[in-house]
Amino acid sequence: MYRWEYFGVSALLLASTAATAMDAQTFYTRAQALQKKGPLAMFSRDLKPLMNEMKAAGVSVKGENDVARKNGTPLYCPPDTAKGMSPQDVLQEFGRIPESQRKSMSVRDAWKSILIRKFPC
Repeated sequence: MYRWEYFGVSALLLASTAATAMDAQTFYTRAQALQKKGPLAMFSRDLKPLMNEMKAAGVSVKGENDVARKNGTPLYCPPDTAKGMSPQDVLQEFGRIPESQRKSMSVRDAWKSILIRKFPC
């Protein structure tokens, strides 16, 4: 790996780790509460932090997978025709992780495990 790639990925991982302090159980619980609000969730104070948390996790895991792919060992391999998951799908996938594991893992690590499980290479 080139030095600049390593530096870029390291900076990305560090930045997302600092911004992503929420554990997966907290994320899941708050997201479930939002889902129950239906359309009124758009006005919740929790919406933006949860969206930012998921976005940071997605960027970080994608960056890690891009580097792994360049090294010939991708973490996950989504099909070219894969469409994005709905919020309900994401919540369902988080729910598949046992609560005891969600409590001890970050949103990023949970998202990474979901992608590896859904899109094995």
